[in-house]
Amino acid sequence: MSELPSSGAGRDDATRKKIHAAVASRNLASVANNTKWDELISHFRQLEGWRPSYRSKWVTGYISEWDVEWFYHLPFPFAGVEWFDIGLWEAAPSQGTLLARTTIDHTEEISKVIAHIGFEFEVRADVLRIWGYLPKSYEDFPPA
Repeated sequence: MSELPSSGAGRDDATRKKIHAAVASRNLASVANNTKWDELISHFRQLEGWRPSYRSKWVTGYISEWDVEWFYHLPFPFAGVEWFDIGLWEAAPSQGTLLARTTIDHTEEISKVIAHIGFEFEVRADVLRIWGYLPKSYEDFPPA
């Protein structure tokens, strides 16, 4: 059994009530669950080397900064996540100081994983957004 926190970590009665009140007041409908979130977390924790950046928005309105730590910095409990963004591009290793930096595009492989899990999601530019609740919020999402 893993000692790492899962998607439901940090869920106490006060947090549960805060999430429920925000969801009810905004008339949101959940489209994700802990099983899906745990599968997502597990996938990215198991990657060797590069792990994508992410940020999230809670149903209470808080938007996190971008982070790359997939073990303890995640937005626990995930029941409060309105949307979850994943960065799709990795900075390629430098080829020297005179050559321009390049990126590695992980859009296809990450999109396949997210679709297989069964999330409601969309890709724009270098960001994949997973919705935890509907209606979809396009706040601070790259233009189409």
